Formats: sequence, structure tokens, C-alpha cells
Amino acid sequence: MKSWMTGILIAFGLSTIAQPETTSMSSNQSSKDSASKNMLIADDPFLERIDSLHETQIFNEHPITYNIRDLNIHKLPLDSIPVYSDSILQLRMQDMNAFSPIEFTFNPKVKRCIGLYGTNRRQMLSKVMGMAELYFPMFEEELEKKDLPLELKYLPIVESALNNTVRSRAGAVGMWQFMYRTGKYLGLEINSYVDERRDPVKSTKAAVKYLSYLHDIYDDWLLALAAYNAGPGNVNKAIRRTGGKKNFWAIQYGLPRETRNYVPSFMAVAYLLNHSADHNLYPVQPKFEIRNVDTVTIRESIHFNQIAQVLCIPYKDIVFLNPQYKIAYVPIKKSDSTRHTITLPVSVIGDFLANETIIYNYKDKKVEKTPIDIYANRSEIIHRVRNGESVGLIAQRYKVRVSDIREWNNLSSKKYIHPGQKLVIFAKKNPSAAKGYTIKDEQTYNGYLYYTIRSGDTLWDIAKKYKGISASDIMKLNHISARKILKPGMKIKIKST
Repeated sequence: MKSWMTGILIAFGLSTIAQPETTSMSSNQSSKDSASKNMLIADDPFLERIDSLHETQIFNEHPITYNIRDLNIHKLPLDSIPVYSDSILQLRMQDMNAFSPIEFTFNPKVKRCIGLYGTNRRQMLSKVMGMAELYFPMFEEELEKKDLPLELKYLPIVESALNNTVRSRAGAVGMWQFMYRTGKYLGLEINSYVDERRDPVKSTKAAVKYLSYLHDIYDDWLLALAAYNAGPGNVNKAIRRTGGKKNFWAIQYGLPRETRNYVPSFMAVAYLLNHSADHNLYPVQPKFEIRNVDTVTIRESIHFNQIAQVLCIPYKDIVFLNPQYKIAYVPIKKSDSTRHTITLPVSVIGDFLANETIIYNYKDKKVEKTPIDIYANRSEIIHRVRNGESVGLIAQRYKVRVSDIREWNNLSSKKYIHPGQKLVIFAKKNPSAAKGYTIKDEQTYNGYLYYTIRSGDTLWDIAKKYKGISASDIMKLNHISARKILKPGMKIKIKST
């Protein structure tokens, strides 16, 4: 649950992640950027005016307000949490049924989920309601294209709280929470630089395609939702265990616990967002809405720093709007027909198009070393955490930095890993073979071996030399942590086996 909030807070300008802040400037830097801005080619005034008029017209026809005074139609105290009788909740659910092919049901489980989201998760729902202005129009457009129920737009709130960068314990990634195999099956690009499971538009297209496929199988939306969460295999097993019943409520106890709560949670979220004012819930204004962002096609490889520094826009805004690029870099192969796009604030789209050549050619110490240099000799590995392992120990095993593992997996310094968790590691493809060691490297005394550290040794490498010994055993015996730097010549004690 806590991992949901990182992406949400960034959307509201309350970043909790340390990002390179290229636009946090001293007075000298400010004047430098001001001069840089003055050297840019100005956007076409006529086109700029048309864009502005178009935006104004759209906004006037479809006004959005975040003024709680206007939204609080029942004039409720802002700290009050309304409670309604079962009969009223049931009546409202029936009204939702009248306009949806999804069978919304009111029962004790749904009631409990309404209470959970409407009480304990109010703050999260308010932020998600604000973010909906950025994502829901796109969700609805894609769902409408496939003639699917528009109420499915509430699904990624249950999945991820609209967080594009979240990774579940099981390894599902993005707003729609696709596993690696499912993402690849649905045609999403996933490699060392790009993960389209984190792309809001492409992952939504894939989710719509997958939901349509699941509904074709079961001809029932609740079973399709259960299969989306647990997989068709688990749903099929539950149907068999209950004698062939094809009704979610009839097979729920044959499903994983998470899935039993998944469908009621979906119904609760859909209900609360349809009756937000009745429950004294109001959206928090997001930094971006669908009307003030747009996409442009990238013709050459580019780092986000180039865009941020030339156009003088916050680096963290570009990162938030383009979560599919893992390392703030857009790779373009000249021989590849794949077209990559980036999303930017509408206010700078014209400037970007007018100054593309300047942006592509911009050089800065921070961006001269591109990710191609950094990752050319690395391959992506999925590491499953084992008992006793720490981030430091895993870093030693793959000869990478602890800070890199935390960055690749969106782990804060306070966040612990647990057995079974999957971590993405970018390890060197051809690490130099560990030099052999001789009897001179170790001495035996009182049932213990004393091993002499050699250049390049890690605790994990040393543990592999001794049957039945783990790196964790070595750390405990020598009272050292995984962060301990091993210096050539040091001696460590190892229990003789």
C-alpha cells in the first residue's frame, strides 16, 4: 500500500524521491538558463495563439473545479465522514447497475470495502480523484474503442492507485500491474531502458485488449476481473472445485484471498467515485491534467536533462510524465522503425518542436555520458531474494552498488526486502572470471579457516568457495555488515566444514 503513494505525491508536486533537480538554481545558474532561453527559436506566434484559443475553448466548455465550497453540495463539515444505511447503499448500487453491463452488487464484503476506502483511505482517494483528470479521459477513450464498460477505468485505482512506477512483491509493474510475461504477450516493449508496462497510454491499450480477451472467455465481467487479478488458471480451478458454477460470488472461496477482496474493492471504489460528494470526498488538484500535456515523437536518442536544461522546465516533471523510460533516457535506433514519444507540458511543445536540433545537440557534463555507455555491457537479471539476504549482500554478489539496486527497484533507504521478492539487477554481461586461490590464501586454526582477502573479492564470492557456508554466516562470524568494504590483505574467519 505504501508504495502506491510515491507516484501519487510526485503528481502533486510533493516528491518523496531524490531526483536530479536540474532546475533548482543559484542566481548564476538562473541567469545562465535565462540567457539560454533567450537564445531559443521562438514558437510560431500564430500556432501558439491557436493552441491557446483551443485550450481556452475546451476548458470553458468543460470546466473543472477543485473548489471544495462548490463541490460540497451537502454543506458537510470537512472532517465529517457520512455513514449511510444499507438500504441507501443498496439503492445506489442498483442505480449504477441500470447504466452498466457490470453487475454491481451490495453485500457485506462490498460494504466492508466501502467502509475501508471511505474511511481509512480517504486521503489516497482524494489524490487519485485529482489524478483522474489526467488519466480517466484516456482510459475512457480506449475502453470506448473496444466497446467495453467505461466503469473499468476504476480498475487501476485498485491495482496501483494510478501509480505508473509501482512494482508489486510478485513483480507486477505499472498502473495496470502486468507481470513480465503478460506484458510481453500483449506486445509491450520491456528492456533495460524502456518498460512500457509503465507507459500510461500503451499499458492502457494492453489492459483493454486483455480485459476484452478475458470477457470473451468467461462472458461475465466479474469472472473476467477475477481472472485479470489471479490469472485464468486460478479462476478455472475455482470453477471446477464448485461443480462448474460460473459466478464470482459462488466460486470466491476457491480463489486466492487477494482476489476474493479484489472484486468487492473494485465495486467499492466505483461506488465512492460516483458518490464522492455524498461521502464528503473531494479531489486534490494535480499538477497536470489531460488538457495541459501532449506528446511529441523523438527522432534521436535524448536524455531528459537535455530537454530540461534547454527548455528550462523541471526535470522531475519530465520524469513523472514519462515513467516508461527507466533511466530518464530515450533510446532511438536508426535501423529500428519503432517510434518513441515523450509527454511534455503543452506550454513547451511548440518550443520543443522549434528547437529540436538545439536540444538533440545540447551537451552538458551530466548528459555527455549516455546510458548506452553505462549499460552497454550489462544485462537485466531478475533476482529472487533468499532468506538472510540484504540489499548490500546482493549488491556484492552482482558487483553493483547498493544505491543502484535501490534506484532500479524504487526502494527507499528505509524499505526492507523480504524472501521471495523479485529485484531487477543490471549486472555486467561478462564479468572477469574470479582469479583462483591457493592454500596460501587461507590458514586453519582451532577449527576455523582464516581467509586472506584478495583484490575483487566479495563475501558472496568467498562463501561460494566453501560448501555449506553462506555470506550471511561469514558476516555473523566476523561481526561485519554487507556494507563493509573488503580490503586486500584483510583476514576473515570461516567455520571449517
